[in-house]
Formats: sequence, structure tokens, C-alpha cells
Amino acid sequence: METLVYINGELVPEAEATVSIFDIGFMYSAVFMEAVRTFKHEVFRLDDHLERLDKSMRYVGLEPLITRDEMADVIHQVIAANIANFPPDDDCWVCAEVTPGQGFPHPIMKGPPAKPTVIAYASPLPYDGYAHCYTEGKAAVVANVRNIPPACVDPRGKTRFRLHYFMAKLEAHTVNPDAFALLLDTDGYITEGTGANFFIASGGVLYTATPRNTLEGISRRMVIELAAELDIPVVERDLTLYDVYSADEGFWTTSSYCILPLSQVNHVPMKQVPGPLTQRLLQAWSDAVGVDIVAQALKYADRPSNIWRGDEDTEQSDT
Repeated sequence: METLVYINGELVPEAEATVSIFDIGFMYSAVFMEAVRTFKHEVFRLDDHLERLDKSMRYVGLEPLITRDEMADVIHQVIAANIANFPPDDDCWVCAEVTPGQGFPHPIMKGPPAKPTVIAYASPLPYDGYAHCYTEGKAAVVANVRNIPPACVDPRGKTRFRLHYFMAKLEAHTVNPDAFALLLDTDGYITEGTGANFFIASGGVLYTATPRNTLEGISRRMVIELAAELDIPVVERDLTLYDVYSADEGFWTTSSYCILPLSQVNHVPMKQVPGPLTQRLLQAWSDAVGVDIVAQALKYADRPSNIWRGDEDTEQSDT
């Protein structure tokens, strides 16, 4: 299979897709990104993702480097160029990124104005990494690495600035190679995973951290909307490990797997895996998009997700 990548107006084979080592995104982590998935080959909640991309650029003080319509066209182009590689009942994951473009080799010197760098690529959903978790759950290890305080960088801006995520993953995997890392803030409150928002449920009520110290995920928003339709109360507030350890159930949510049950936190098992609210919400999501999310993942779980490229991290993130 040949993967075609969109880069600066062209669709090129992945092996030929290159960016300057002096790109400002590489030098300063100034990469504004969104990751989306399809259902029935149609992009899910694209407008929400494009709105967040626009806000992320404005947050750092940039006029949007690409319009919403332009980025929508880029995403549709890369899907159209690669969709023949997917069976009709399968779907794909797409990452779209934009940077301020190439800078001057010496970072303290000002170079000429640059054109933005725009990239988009498609890949298989990593079903082999998570399909079994719909029944078994996915563990969490609370990392010693803390999330970036919102007084420094507001987490609602979605960028590739994720060194703390990388460190948290490495730490979590030394404890449990199959676990996701769960990050606290500097006050000890629960925030999020390294690519997913985090929910718990107690007494029939869903609880999740506020957007004060987490990325306001599109999948998180979907869960809250589905919960309202199902008359499941949702409370956004500061949560501690006491709340997590005493909860009935919990789950992760992000664009690729949508909702994934939580099995344990720091070796403390959840009472129900998957819990009844988790199952109701996942079924409601499947109904809303017309795809049996679990059945699709199980059908293609034996297909290696790294068939197009090297052994990537399968925690593809777009909360």
C-alpha cells in the first residue's frame, strides 16, 4: 500500500514528504493540529475540530495560518487519496497540522516572512491496540510528571507541545506496559491522559475534570451530549484519586476508539468493567454514527496498525 501525504499543496508518497529542520514547528513545537476519524468514510464532527484549530492559533497570537475551508479541503483531499486502501466497512484516522513555516537557522535571528507549512496524513485505526479493551478495559498509571499548569499554557489550545506527555508515557510503561498514563495537575487534581479525556461514574452520575486543566476534547463534548440525551447527569469539577478509587466505573474518550472502559488505576480495580453507563454511552455513540464501533474494531483487530509505516505509538490522540 502506498500512503499519500498532503504537504504544502501536493499529495506525495509518504517517503517523500519532508519538512525543513528549520521549520518553526520543529524548533519551537509551534505545531497546531487536529486529529479526526471517519465513520462510513465521512469525517466525524469536522466543524468542531476546525473551530478548535482556529482558536488554538488565535490563542498564541497568530492570525489563522489557514482558513477552516482550506483545512477542510486538505483533509478531504488526503482521505480521497487514500480511501481505496480501506474496506467499505472500515474507517481511517487523519491528522492535520499547520506550522508558521520555515524559520531562520539561528533561532535568535529574524528571518524573512515564511509561508505556513500544512500537512495531513491518513492511517489505519489501531484496532489491534485497543479492540480487546472494550471488554477487558484499559488500565491507568498515575504519572509523577504533572500536567502543564494553565497559568503557563492553556490546555484548550491543541498543539504538538507534548514532552510532558512523552515523559508520562515512559514512566507509566515502566509500571505497566499496557497502561495509559493519567496526569495530575500541580494541585493534585485529575486532569487527563496523554491523548484522552477521563471520566468516572459514581451512583449513576458522570464526573470529569473541568476545561480549566484539560484539553476540551471533541469526544469529551460528544459524551456530555449523549449523556444529556440518556438523562445521565454530568458534573464537571476537580477530582482527586480518592474520587477515582471509590468510583463505580470509568472510561477514556478520544477520537480513535471513542470510549474505552477503565480497568484499574494504579492496580486498584474498578468495580465494574465495562460499567453500565460506559456501555450505554458507547451504544448511543454507535447508534448516532450508524457504525457498531466495537464490532468494527473487533473485525479488524488482527490487522497490524503499523502496516504502512514504522511501529508508531498506537495511542492516536485527539481528545
